[in-house]
Formats: sequence, C-alpha cells, structure tokens
Amino acid sequence: MLPAAASTADRASMYLWHGRALIVGPGIDSSPHAHFALQLTLGLDRPFRARLAPDQPWQETGAAVFAPNQAHQIDCGGAMLAHLFVEMPLRQQTIGTVMPAQYQALPDFAAVRSALEAARRSTINVEDAAQAAGQWLACAVPQALMPAAYDERIAAALAWIAANPGSEPDGALLARKVHLSESRFTHLFREQTGMTLSRYLLWMRLLAGVAAVARGDSLTTAAHQAGFADLAHMSRSFRNTFGVVPSQLQKMTIAFKQTVQ
Repeated sequence: MLPAAASTADRASMYLWHGRALIVGPGIDSSPHAHFALQLTLGLDRPFRARLAPDQPWQETGAAVFAPNQAHQIDCGGAMLAHLFVEMPLRQQTIGTVMPAQYQALPDFAAVRSALEAARRSTINVEDAAQAAGQWLACAVPQALMPAAYDERIAAALAWIAANPGSEPDGALLARKVHLSESRFTHLFREQTGMTLSRYLLWMRLLAGVAAVARGDSLTTAAHQAGFADLAHMSRSFRNTFGVVPSQLQKMTIAFKQTVQ
C-alpha cells in the first residue's frame, strides 16, 4: 500500500486487481465521462446525485448501476461512496443502466456493506475486497443478465495484450495470432468488447498507470511506464475516461494485486 499521509477518514481506499477495482471513501465530483467497465456506485452514509448527460436532470439515489460505455456524471454532495469497476465481456447489451437501483436493500447485501465499511477504514486486504466485490456484483446484476464469455479467439487476443504490457499491437498482428483475417478480427473484437482496439489499448494504458502509482511511482513516471507521451497526455485521457484527474490517486491508499484472479 502507499503510505498514508492523512487519516483513513480523509483518504479513499482503492483495491485494484485483475479486471476489477474497488474504491471506497469520500466522494469525488466527476465531469461527464464514460468507460469500458460496468460501474456500481453506492452511497454509504447518504444518497448522491447522478445524471447521464449534461442536458438531463440530476437524479438522487442511494445506489446505481452504470452500464459499460454509458456516459454519466456524479455529484457526491459530501457523501461517502463506494464504486466497483468491473471489466466485462460485452457481446450484447444485456446489462443496462439502473438509477436508482435497489440492490442495497437485498438481505445478501448486508455482508457486502459490512465489507465496504471495513474497506473504508482500510482494514481489509485485496482478497477480502475481491470477495465482497463478487457478492456485490451478484446482488446488483442477476445471473441471467450476465453476458456470455468472450469468444475464445478474442479471449486469446486479450490475454496476449495483458501478457505484453506496453505493447501497441495492431489488428493485423493480433488477427494473425488468433488465425483470423484482419477484417474479421476487427469486427469480432468490437462486437465482443464494445470497443475499438485502439480504445481498449488506451483503457489498458490507464490501468497500467494506476498500477504504477499503486507501486509507489510518481505520476510522471507512471505516465511514461504506461506508454503515454507525458503526464499531460495521461491526465487528459484519465479525465475523459474517469471524470477526475489522476492526481486524485495520490490521495488514496492503494492496495494492488497483480496476479490474475
């Protein structure tokens, strides 16, 4: 973990592991943004406000589900929030945005809430956070709505990208590795992930930057290690994707697990 420069009551806690991230702590107001992950957000001590576009009215809610690639904006109103980000296959739009959501009222969610309170105090490890995240996901998204697994060829391409951090493979290279034509690979990749290859690679660079900060690197070093031209480049991309600037990471206690779950 990064050394704490303030009390845990003043800092958010981030738990980062393969394909998922859990952030618990003081809410951060965001600008409109969208990202690849499914996002679950919960107000721990009071409701918060959210909207899906600048021209739409704010909605007050205690819980929300934001579908992958769904633009949204959050006004925390001073609330303590928990956010779960989950990378998911997106073969079809089976999971929609729900606001307000009601999963926090389910009996099974009591154990999740207890774990989130522990995460808020930075008193659980990544493994416990991962278990709580799985329970939260099960409460928020009915199993029948969970999308199918990736096509094995796209799964192989994603595994190659994950195993070669810092690489910038093009469609032709990955298509050859999974024995598809480039046009078929490009179509299948977008159909399965909901993203172009270039957008997915940007997502992976942003996660690599977060992981570098979690290891204790400066933001500038993290930007270069993640493949960005400079910190300004990473900051623009981070803000456009997550709605906040990456300097917020330095206000968090971060626990990072590199191994695949």
